[in-house]
Amino acid sequence: MFSPLLQGLPPIPGDSVDIVRVLINMALAIAWTIVAGVSFAIVIPIGIRLFSALTPGLDELEELKQGNMAVALVFATFIVSLTAVVVAILLKSG
Repeated sequence: MFSPLLQGLPPIPGDSVDIVRVLINMALAIAWTIVAGVSFAIVIPIGIRLFSALTPGLDELEELKQGNMAVALVFATFIVSLTAVVVAILLKSG
């Protein structure tokens, strides 16, 4: 299950640590963090607009302001589902 996460990381040798490989791994981790952040910044607002379009009689933000926990739960589940899709796509392309 976690093999795609560990694929890009080379093993660290037992006695000596190659600082160049460690720095390369750090740079790649930062780059993938930026890619993921940009992806989420694009996908989540589009998903929220799509969700609002699919529920025409309901103003989700107004319901959330009124404390409607059912809408909050459905909304949170939708956002987590979008996040899972983006993570799956990023892991597949890496």
